Amino acid sequence: MIVLLLVLLGAAGAVIVTNPRRIPPDNVPTELSEMRAEVQRLVERVSNDSLHLSQRLEGIDSRMTNTQTASADISARIFDTLGDVRQATSSVAEQARQFTSLQDLLKAPKARGGIGEAMLEEMLRQVLPPSGYTTQHRFSSGLVVDAAVRAGGRLVCIDSKFPLTNFQRICEAGDDVSRAEAERAFAADVEKHIRDIGCRYIVPDEGTLDFAVMYVPAEGVYAEVLRLAHRKQPLFETAIASRVVPMSPLTMYGYLQTVMYGLKCFQIEKNAEKILDFCGRLEQDVHRFAEEYEVMGKHLGNAHSRFEEGKRKLDRFRGNLERVAELADDSSDRPALEAVND
Repeated sequence: MIVLLLVLLGAAGAVIVTNPRRIPPDNVPTELSEMRAEVQRLVERVSNDSLHLSQRLEGIDSRMTNTQTASADISARIFDTLGDVRQATSSVAEQARQFTSLQDLLKAPKARGGIGEAMLEEMLRQVLPPSGYTTQHRFSSGLVVDAAVRAGGRLVCIDSKFPLTNFQRICEAGDDVSRAEAERAFAADVEKHIRDIGCRYIVPDEGTLDFAVMYVPAEGVYAEVLRLAHRKQPLFETAIASRVVPMSPLTMYGYLQTVMYGLKCFQIEKNAEKILDFCGRLEQDVHRFAEEYEVMGKHLGNAHSRFEEGKRKLDRFRGNLERVAELADDSSDRPALEAVND
């Protein structure tokens, strides 16, 4: 803008110099004054435009700075997210390796039994109070059952069984022949478990009920127990005949809820005598209160009759006072006064 101003001033001077004869001598000061005014207006306009341009440039710089800051923040968040994704990917890979190790551990029958016992104990802990069950209950014969639930003063023995080896053979069978062979082996294992539980953990003379529970800690394995048969007899019927009830995690949870309600009802029945005694004392208190309330009612009735009697006497006394006032005004008229104590 300053350069443009200088160019305009130079052009004006050149016009004056090159055309001196065109401007009359008398009009030179006037023309110079107008030119100075025009140049002053031009300078002010150029200054204002420069100020507006500077302000706009400052706004553009501010927006560019904010944009750069926001871009930097977004980039930082993107890198953080990528880091979290990388960490999560590493965690998933590690869990996959651990799952493979766990699967290898499950191949050992002892480890599978330990996992089944842990799952059973955790379910018992979540549903029943500590006094409602015991784990690793030992009989006088030295046999130990995984858990025993107290119900009605007696014990329900629960033993965890996890026949996974032949179940995996069923799942991995490539043809009908191998599948049928694996199913027969699986059914034989389950029947052996049923016989063992029925013989070992149903001991009525030591406080157990006349049935026991075989806990299968996997729904898929439990479904095969319900589906398959051994020696042309369904496994479930074999279990019921042996007084052994197969249960999965879902059915076990429902059964434990039933036991929980039974324990509550048993506790109520146990405290029934105390409740009846309390009700008897409460009845006596109500009877005494009724007698006292009746006496209070009689007193209130007597007070009401006395109140009515006093009201009638007060009315008669007021009437006599009015007659006395009338006698004071007219001594010749002397009516008889009524007795107040009548």
